[in-house]
Amino acid sequence: MNCTQWLSRDELEALQHDKLLRLVEYANQYIPYYQRIFKEIGFQPGDLEPDLSNLDTLPVLTKALIRDNYQDLITTEPERRHQMSQLATSGSTGEPLTFMQDNNFRDVVTADIQRHISWAGWQLGDSQAFIWGAKLDPTIRQRLRLAWIDRVWNRFQMDAFALSPSAMQAFACQTLRSNARILFGYPTSIQVFARYVRSNLFDGVTFDGVFTTAERLLPVVRQEIEEIFHTRVFNRYGTLELGGIACECESHLGLHVSVENNLVEILVDGAPSDLGQVGEVVVTNLNNYGMPFIRYQVGDFASFSAESSCPCGRSAPMLASVEGRSVEALRAANGSMVWGGFAGAPWRCLTHPSIRQFQVNQKSLKQMVFRLVPSGEIPRAVLDEIRYAVRHTFGDNCTVEFKFVDEIAPLPSGKHQYAVSELNEP
Repeated sequence: MNCTQWLSRDELEALQHDKLLRLVEYANQYIPYYQRIFKEIGFQPGDLEPDLSNLDTLPVLTKALIRDNYQDLITTEPERRHQMSQLATSGSTGEPLTFMQDNNFRDVVTADIQRHISWAGWQLGDSQAFIWGAKLDPTIRQRLRLAWIDRVWNRFQMDAFALSPSAMQAFACQTLRSNARILFGYPTSIQVFARYVRSNLFDGVTFDGVFTTAERLLPVVRQEIEEIFHTRVFNRYGTLELGGIACECESHLGLHVSVENNLVEILVDGAPSDLGQVGEVVVTNLNNYGMPFIRYQVGDFASFSAESSCPCGRSAPMLASVEGRSVEALRAANGSMVWGGFAGAPWRCLTHPSIRQFQVNQKSLKQMVFRLVPSGEIPRAVLDEIRYAVRHTFGDNCTVEFKFVDEIAPLPSGKHQYAVSELNEP
């Protein structure tokens, strides 16, 4: 990918077209859901030749369709089925989603991350600092695997769900010792750490670049992070189910789409948007043959940039804006700040198939309210796991109240905010 990023726009589109054709042909041969859909609408993979003008004949894939057709979306190819891993996410809307990915997909995602952070000057072997969600009660095998990965990539992590003063002090000291060149994580969590660094006079904590992802990056948050760490922030857009979708380069004029990996459409009332016009993000991932997502409705809103070129020399199209999830930082009784994304490993219980959508409301340091839209009956074990995760994260004295509702209305903007804090600022 370090080579393909310098291809011309025509060459990139030809590469993308070829990968899409191969994916659709595979889906027609091995994916029962698409075999059925293609037959119903009279579609053949060859209909995408010589261009993609017929792509919109394929129906959009929603989270509800994935849940209802889960088994039929998984490949029937025996060899690939042995390479699959199951993951789950709450996405941008608080709608849980469970899905499968194959080995090739995960390898490409890793390569795409390394390509993006190289845009800030990172080179293989340079130290990386991550602020990310850690798994609740990991097994010994999981701990050893994570330690091995961290060692291979020369990186270290701080749990975004436990941003206590002592954890941030240790993280700042390790940043200085290892001379970390890149900081990667959630914008609100990085902001909390940046404020700690400023208030505790940790001189010398700086980076070649700070990469934010997984939630909306507000301009005021970008400015504060850049001022404290004396560096530039690179906004990266991606999802767990699709990998990296787009990322800012060193010119910071927009987010270059990872054309080799994802075909991005922005739709307004089902039709392609104009340049600069905000619409719904629909993505076809070109690498996960194990469970293909073709024209997948992400749940975010974005717009394509009207810029025809970028000073960096890369010709991939750019997103001008991404309106994704809106996340608040929550607070635990011990003073720790807690990332409000609820997409990390401790909260996998919220991705159970019986939960169609959720919203978390922190009423006080001792009370959390979970609004749940059930899909059938939610097992008691799942509710108990949520209570356990709350006590582990927010303290043993924090109580949990469940409210079962028929729907959770979006904000006036159309976006869903699934973590709401009613606490006064500290």
